[in-house]
Amino acid sequence: MSKTPVSILQEMMVKQGMVPDYELIHNGGGRHVNTFTYRVICDGLTAIGSGRCKKEAKHEAAKAMLTEIIKHRNYPQLPAASTPAVSPARSPFHSAPLPPKIPANVPFVNAIGELQDLCAENNLMEPEYVLTKDTGPPHARIFTIQCKVSNFVEEGVQSTKKQAKHEAARKMVERIKGLVSQMNSTEDKEESLNASLVTDEMEIMNRNAKEYYQALNKSTRRINLGIKLAEYHTKWRDSLEEDKRNKILEELHCINFETCDDTDELNELIKETLSRLETILLEVNVTVNTKDILADNNYFMKTIELNTCPLLTQIGMGKTKQEALRNALFQIINSLKLLLS
Repeated sequence: MSKTPVSILQEMMVKQGMVPDYELIHNGGGRHVNTFTYRVICDGLTAIGSGRCKKEAKHEAAKAMLTEIIKHRNYPQLPAASTPAVSPARSPFHSAPLPPKIPANVPFVNAIGELQDLCAENNLMEPEYVLTKDTGPPHARIFTIQCKVSNFVEEGVQSTKKQAKHEAARKMVERIKGLVSQMNSTEDKEESLNASLVTDEMEIMNRNAKEYYQALNKSTRRINLGIKLAEYHTKWRDSLEEDKRNKILEELHCINFETCDDTDELNELIKETLSRLETILLEVNVTVNTKDILADNNYFMKTIELNTCPLLTQIGMGKTKQEALRNALFQIINSLKLLLS
């Protein structure tokens, strides 16, 4: 296994009774341009190295110092050094070679922030980053981070977690931009084709199909989660058409909860109310789900969940399952009235 420039310089100076002195003279440079610079002094010589991270900059400084020593002291040629060393094929830590590094003089692009903005502009879910692999010896780790947006997955492989995350985000940005560009190109072609149709019947069919698609897309599109949670209810309310919202509110106010002592009558009332709520919310593509929750002290608990984004859930408790479900229905209807008012 070949040695790194830092270890070679360290061994060389220790044999002469000296220790290299490393000094960080430039730390980062901002969120978008992360460049570090180290200065090393030993044996009366000075050398400087820069890199994307402190480790890389230190290695570059040591490599520059080794070159200076060879030039000024007429030392024999040193063996080639790499940063970092790659394990031989027989090592259990062997992995695929890393992609080429970006030169230090090339401006750094914050792919993570760009992907965040791209997802917000297109109403996509926020990116998820997961560390899937961590291989290699301690001094030459190789990290693989997976970036997932909706059903799209991209991977980044680098020598640091930060670089691997940026690499995965960069690939995802390129993929999403390509898809958006392809969709825009397809829409332009469709518009050009529609413009060439001259028959009244075809124009009417295209207009009806477009209106139906826009209405369907508006009702099923997920709300951007970049907004504040305190403002979510207004965002969902405003996403609904005013006529539909008023109609839902009117029908919700018509639901009355009568007190029933008879079990059969209570079951019938719950069944009728639940069916009516499902029918009301069907117009805005919201489904109703009920679940049981374990409870103590001889009580029962029921939850009613609406598949809004985020999920809207209410819990009801009672001495019987029917009473618990009735209380949950009462809570969820009151919540809907409040959100849509």
